[in-house]
Amino acid sequence: NFVVGEDGNAYEARGWTEIGAHTQGYNSVGIAICVIGDFNDRLPNDKALSKIKELIQCGLAHGYISSSYTLKGHRDVGSTDCPGQQLYNLIHGWPHYESGTTLYG
Repeated sequence: NFVVGEDGNAYEARGWTEIGAHTQGYNSVGIAICVIGDFNDRLPNDKALSKIKELIQCGLAHGYISSSYTLKGHRDVGSTDCPGQQLYNLIHGWPHYESGTTLYG
């Protein structure tokens, strides 16, 4: 639904109100935030990480994301290396992160 660059900008793809085409079987129940780059060996820079968190807060503030949301990495719900090992390791410590394919705990 959104793409984040290391320039600190968020680029709207399908936005908050349109169903994305990011993860088969989960598109209608999820919002996707993609970060441009390869994050297997390094983390996104602080500008990108801050923008991801801002998008989550924006979605919460405007009711597009439920306060009981579950945060997933793309690989939790699909066969992919995305979001890269370093970013995947980082989001494990973020609020609402839940591993595996179960959406709500």
